[in-house]
Amino acid sequence: MTDARLALRVANRLGRLLGLAAAAVALVLFALLHVLVARLSPVTDTISDYALSPDGWIFDTAVLVLAASSICLLGPLLRRQAAVPSATACYACWCLGLVVLTVFPRDPVGAPTTVTGEIHKWASVIALLSLPLGALLTARRRRGPGARVVAVTAAVCLVALVPFVSAYLASSPLKPYLGLIERAVALGEVVLLLLLGTIRLGLQATAHLAAESAPGLNQPGSRSLLDGWRGGAYRAGDVQLGGAVDSVGKRRVAGQFGGGGRRR
Repeated sequence: MTDARLALRVANRLGRLLGLAAAAVALVLFALLHVLVARLSPVTDTISDYALSPDGWIFDTAVLVLAASSICLLGPLLRRQAAVPSATACYACWCLGLVVLTVFPRDPVGAPTTVTGEIHKWASVIALLSLPLGALLTARRRRGPGARVVAVTAAVCLVALVPFVSAYLASSPLKPYLGLIERAVALGEVVLLLLLGTIRLGLQATAHLAAESAPGLNQPGSRSLLDGWRGGAYRAGDVQLGGAVDSVGKRRVAGQFGGGGRRR
């Protein structure tokens, strides 16, 4: 292993540890808000309502720490090129949305709608929607139990977003339970973030399918189709395709034909 690869592996592991620690800190801060601000109901009030309390700085800190955790946990995933560009864009929207909703606080309940409140509202929806979408785009390019776990978790988060968005953006019979639904969605997305940052997603689906499509060229001791071409001809076992013969074949020919003469 080269020094560069070793340094990258150490950086990835350190990033995961920092990301896990930051996620734990964010969860503790969110839990602390529920204890300190007892006047808000976890069933009816949203998590963003804590930002309007005297302890609102704890909410902002928790969200920013979660954004930093996301960068640390998703960074190694993107460096391994396990995500397509569209998935990377989704992860960027998740992190950026978390930052934006701390800069633009929510409108108080019953207050007139403001531009700041609208930005907060849509930043929250975009952030909660972007992470599971990015996870699905990543998982569909991988094969393995880890990819299936990530895909199922992301799908559950997207399904749970439907009642939340309907109650958050419009009138809905679930409006009285908006806070409870939002907390369930947020917890599910934190779990999804931890899975993306720690679980092995498996081999790339395209590479796996290519290897399965040509089993005869992927046996032990032979070069796979994924290994590439050399010198315009591809080696598979003892035979070199492209009209050339291998060294074993040349020795056999030399034994059968003396000095290029006729066979006896």
